[in-house]
Amino acid sequence: MRSKFILYLSLSWLLCLFLALAFYYGGEEGERKIVVIENGLSGREISYILEEEGIVPSFIFRLFLFLSNQDKLIAGNYFLYPGEAVGEVVKKLTQGPSYEKITFPEGFTSEQMARVLEEKGICSARDYLDLINKPELFSAGWLGGITNLEGFLFPDTYYFSPFTSPQKVIETQLHHFEEVFLPHYWLSRSSLSLKEVVILASMVEKEAKRKEEKPVVASVFINRLKQGMKLQSCATVVYALYREKGLKVENLKEEDLKVASPFNTYLISGLPPQAICNPGLDSLLSVLYPQKTDYLYFVLQGDGKHAFSQTYEEHLHYKEGNNP
Repeated sequence: MRSKFILYLSLSWLLCLFLALAFYYGGEEGERKIVVIENGLSGREISYILEEEGIVPSFIFRLFLFLSNQDKLIAGNYFLYPGEAVGEVVKKLTQGPSYEKITFPEGFTSEQMARVLEEKGICSARDYLDLINKPELFSAGWLGGITNLEGFLFPDTYYFSPFTSPQKVIETQLHHFEEVFLPHYWLSRSSLSLKEVVILASMVEKEAKRKEEKPVVASVFINRLKQGMKLQSCATVVYALYREKGLKVENLKEEDLKVASPFNTYLISGLPPQAICNPGLDSLLSVLYPQKTDYLYFVLQGDGKHAFSQTYEEHLHYKEGNNP
């Protein structure tokens, strides 16, 4: 009788060990997958989906649900891994849909943002970019007169669920722009239109990497506009070369300054037709509140700072590598 009892205990212990290993220790995890759990599916139906996707065996999943008395699984889109422990899978499905942390650095273009979104499984890059040219689809009254959303897609950190619609992603970015920057714009009573501010800020973003230089760079552009001078921003040429010829360049040559493009501010007067990137708050504020200067030129120095000047002669002096 005693030996049967010991055998029973041993088998029970082995069963518990097996279940613990099966439930809480997965095998070698494979590449992450996006698994869609539709509304109204039963635990059994969900188990079949998980098995078909190679996440966990259907029987083990249903057994875990039964033993743990878990029956409130939440529909949504989830990031799951083949071989993931069933306990972890159930935990995710009871907590709600997965969210991916997406960070768009200041100065990213819409194309760069689209690429990140697609790589992270949030939405199609092509669908996202298609909507950039359709601002009329978004119910933001302050977008009146805007024909392209480049510059208004506020760069920051967001959390999106897989397979979020590109329209929802853009709406989130526009709403963030509206919350973070528009109050500053209205209070500033700037003589510049919102579109003009965003275009100038995008140029400042690409020209000035140091926060303290941004209001000075903004003053140069604004001073040149007031005097009817071409803006001659190298950042717009870099953008034009990529847009017109698909070329990615860092160091411009003299011939590059002649590229035919409405974005080449060495050739056109005034502002380019739209922003060349999506600027951050510091760049936007620098255009609203530029430093009061008489500067008309700036050139990058070897130490990463810019040398600013009022005359072309001074500019040439600094361009030759002389320090201010």
